[in-house]
Amino acid sequence: MEAEFLARCEITDPGRYLLKPDQLRWTVDPSSLPFESTKDIEPGPRLFCQPRAERALQVGIQMRNSGHIFVCGPPGTDRKGLIEAALAHPAAKRINGELSDCLFAPSLEDPCRPSWIFVPPGKGRAFVTGVEDAVRAALDFTRNFANRRAHRRETRYPESLAREFRQEFRRWILARIRHLKTQFQGPEADRYLSSLAKVLTADLEREVLFLLQPQADSRASPGAGHRDDGFEQDLLHLYRPQLLAERVDNEPPVVFEPNPTLYNLFGYYVRPVDAVCSSRGPVHFQAGSLLKANGGFLILDFEEAAGEPHVWKYLKRCLEYGILEFPVLEQSLGTEGFPPRPEPIPLQTKVIAWGDEALFQDFCDHDPDFAKIFKFRADLDSQIARSEEHIEAYLRFLRHLCDKEGLPHFHRTGAAVFLEAGAELAGKQNKLSARWEELADIAKEAAFWAEQEGEPLVLARHVQKSLQEIKYRRNLPEEQLQEYIDDGSILIQTDGAVVGQVNGITLYDTEDYTFGKPCRITVQTALGRSGVINIEREANLSGKIHDKGVLILCGFLRDRYAQDKPLNLSASLCLEQCYTDVDGDSASLGEVCGLLSSLAGVPLRQGIAVTGAISQKGEVQPVGGVNEKITGFFELCRRRGLTGEQGVLIPSLNVQDLMLPAELIEAVRQGKFSLYAVQTVDEAMEILTGLPAGQRQQDGTYPPGTLNRLIDDRLWQLSRTLRDFYGDGGDYEGDEDGLFPQESE
Repeated sequence: MEAEFLARCEITDPGRYLLKPDQLRWTVDPSSLPFESTKDIEPGPRLFCQPRAERALQVGIQMRNSGHIFVCGPPGTDRKGLIEAALAHPAAKRINGELSDCLFAPSLEDPCRPSWIFVPPGKGRAFVTGVEDAVRAALDFTRNFANRRAHRRETRYPESLAREFRQEFRRWILARIRHLKTQFQGPEADRYLSSLAKVLTADLEREVLFLLQPQADSRASPGAGHRDDGFEQDLLHLYRPQLLAERVDNEPPVVFEPNPTLYNLFGYYVRPVDAVCSSRGPVHFQAGSLLKANGGFLILDFEEAAGEPHVWKYLKRCLEYGILEFPVLEQSLGTEGFPPRPEPIPLQTKVIAWGDEALFQDFCDHDPDFAKIFKFRADLDSQIARSEEHIEAYLRFLRHLCDKEGLPHFHRTGAAVFLEAGAELAGKQNKLSARWEELADIAKEAAFWAEQEGEPLVLARHVQKSLQEIKYRRNLPEEQLQEYIDDGSILIQTDGAVVGQVNGITLYDTEDYTFGKPCRITVQTALGRSGVINIEREANLSGKIHDKGVLILCGFLRDRYAQDKPLNLSASLCLEQCYTDVDGDSASLGEVCGLLSSLAGVPLRQGIAVTGAISQKGEVQPVGGVNEKITGFFELCRRRGLTGEQGVLIPSLNVQDLMLPAELIEAVRQGKFSLYAVQTVDEAMEILTGLPAGQRQQDGTYPPGTLNRLIDDRLWQLSRTLRDFYGDGGDYEGDEDGLFPQESE
């Protein structure tokens, strides 16, 4: 009877927990923006608003031989754009190493050991041309020698002819080679040109003998040996160095590798069908990104690289020792043979990789050398402070995007809604999202809808249309779940009052969309010694954080009600009709409210959904996804009809996170829907039950007519009943918590 009487009471001041409409969203007054359209914004460099990451990049880029850089941040924060902006800074133009043009020289003396040639920047093409001209001139010299001897019709032994050719050609080729050596000074070029003179002498000596071989046809002119037109090209292909890396502008190269496979990073060989290593066949080398970026910077997506077999093993070796070694990578076109193995070369490439926090930590945990190699970590945040500077950066981003993509510019009303969308994505009133790629998608689609309507500028309705269309494309799982609620398959009550039952709100997170839907939390209490049973845990559906939340709930009960008696009860908590894994502690406030309701026998209002975590002291702590949770319950109430008795109870610390839709705010303004912000479990129970919670008095009891008095009396009753049931022989000392008696043998 006392409980029924108290259930009809009302708390004295329910309005002190209610939130006002102007607390539910940060809004931008278009008239406060100092332009008519983004076209009026003065162009300037794009601002990323990531000072910590920008500083780390700046120092890491400018310090030579100081380790490599890892840009660590969530996807969508335009990590690649930040890296490119840092490398475009004049300070990054300082040469990271000794720049030179790199050439791949074919095998001359040792077929399996091709060589590298390094010449001053911009002279690589001239070196290739000089070698080609020397080979052509040598071939002309050979043909002229053969023609002269043929017209004399001398009968000489081949050994004599070869000796004469060798003497004349050696004098000629050495003079030609000396001229090339003066043009291209360097140990590699000098060594290659000396080998070229030696090999050309031997090869063209055989060519002379071929050209002067006896005629099979007496009517032919002297010198019957004949080569077709492709012989010269074959000879050039055999001797011509291959230009792999050219430094024309004398600036450190910047190479982005979008597909960091082993082949693309280190390069590979391609050999023609008739090219066998033992026969000095020509071998074509396809340069990899590491070689192309030598002396500069290589940018790569480390998540892509980590997924490629053996890439990290070889890349780590190169970066650790500063030497570019070439794995045996060959794409042969029909032949087999010993693969070429060129000498390693000094590596002066600074790698700038990007990935997320989990990837970075995973590699650090499994490879201690990872953090030693990537000594500079540039951390990106997915949110930035909502300051005047960052609002200016948002608007400049719009200007930059419109100019770059050729989009119509944004009217001030469209820019205002875009700013609010940034706060929505961040999920906080005092923050803006730094997921620039997602923001760019919103802006591009808004521009599309403006063009569809033939508007010269993007207006507020176009940005709103973009947001609605993006949501519509992604919210199929939400609509399907809502259908189950609408047809009664999932039981959710939004009116009346029920003992031991409360509406919690679960958060569903898909790949690109997050939404909230209500879930019934039910609690049953009875006489016993089992304590609080988490049904989700018993069914192996509960995650670690949810288990922790239930244990904190038990700690709250001990702190509040077990100071003068043992807690002799059996209680079961259940998230009804949840058949998948459950994690998180945001249901703990609803669970404790349901438990207290069941103990007191006082019903809870079903029109108010509850979300929040609790501490062992009964403090209500903030949770994530509060906007999605509120919107999800509001949508259910809107479909069923708003009565003015419905609402959502949230932690007061989450008020700063509210970015709710206009329709919901209007319903609050009209008194059709309410939002409550609480700091303690007692405040939540007062709202849900209409009863004063009551504070513990000096004698350890609670005032009559309060909720805590009802709960305390019930727990005393359970304790006495259990004691009477087991009798005086009940053993209370065996329980490690000292809460429950043990059965006597």
